[in-house]
Amino acid sequence: MPDFTPFWISIEVASMSTVIVTVLGILVSKWLYERKGILARILESIIVLPIVLPPTVMGFILLIIFSPKSFVGRFFSEILHFPVVFTMAGAVIASVIVSFPLMYQHTVQGFRGVDSKMLNTARTMGASERKIFYKIVIPLSKRSILSGVMMSFARAIGEFGATLMVAGYIPNKTNTLPLEIYFLVEQGKENQAWLWVLVLVAFAVVVISTINILNKDRYREA
Repeated sequence: MPDFTPFWISIEVASMSTVIVTVLGILVSKWLYERKGILARILESIIVLPIVLPPTVMGFILLIIFSPKSFVGRFFSEILHFPVVFTMAGAVIASVIVSFPLMYQHTVQGFRGVDSKMLNTARTMGASERKIFYKIVIPLSKRSILSGVMMSFARAIGEFGATLMVAGYIPNKTNTLPLEIYFLVEQGKENQAWLWVLVLVAFAVVVISTINILNKDRYREA
């Protein structure tokens, strides 16, 4: 009987990460989607940087930031009593950093895809910007937001490099599925590793298929 602890740890980490990423993704996209200045472009470049950088590089940066020797690390561990390095919190933070760009890209594209004429019509009728955003922009972007949520969750489930650097491999604590697969192979337990490989592949197929179904109308229009 296989040990399902890595599976549940991965689900827990990915779920917490996705909740954080969803809230942040909508808020940041709301602030940036209509901005055209150079500052907005620079911020967007920083947001999507984790997509370009190797996960181990992001993990190293996070490890330095949250190290007990750093000011931030000491603040979290000594003041907040919330250590990050080699804890599940570290795994969640790593997942948030690497999955946030996917949530942002899907969400902001959805917001920018809303017909500006519709928004201007609502403005001429006296609707506030807040009401326009929550009553028009959000509902019309729901498929993009849902796609971003699913991609972020899938990315968090599959995160390896940054998680290993920040959270480490601690059995029954931070051993997410990708880490478990890696260390099972290192121990020569390929047969056990295959189980989790198939689980992750099946999950990826479901996510991609669902996103394709959500966006099938766009494909037809194109």
